[in-house]
Amino acid sequence: MGAALPVLEKNTIYELLNGFLYKNEHIPSAFLKKFITSIGASQNTASRLLGISARTLQRELAATHLSQELSDRFLQLIDLYKEGVEAFYTLETFKKWLETGKSVFQGKQPFDLMHTITGIQQVKEEIIRTKLGILS
Repeated sequence: MGAALPVLEKNTIYELLNGFLYKNEHIPSAFLKKFITSIGASQNTASRLLGISARTLQRELAATHLSQELSDRFLQLIDLYKEGVEAFYTLETFKKWLETGKSVFQGKQPFDLMHTITGIQQVKEEIIRTKLGILS
């Protein structure tokens, strides 16, 4: 199994989720920076994943904390990546899966759907089906 990514560890995700949902805390932008680095994404790729412009991403990263909307999307995205790495055993294998067209998504790459909340949910559901051995 591949090396664990600290940002994708369950403890970190639950701490962020707990603070965001129950304590009304915004997520420190440092976590997003670590996530972008840990998945090997460029800022352009990260902005596409988050469904925001590259300039907005730069502003968010320059701030101390992420906006509420971006915090929410970021939590969903790191949860999706956690599931993906668990299902495909390594980040590299998961990234290849994200970049391959799937018939369940009408031939589109999962990566291209992840710029919306609905897309993230659909991709996550397919990852979970894959983990459970349910073929689409």
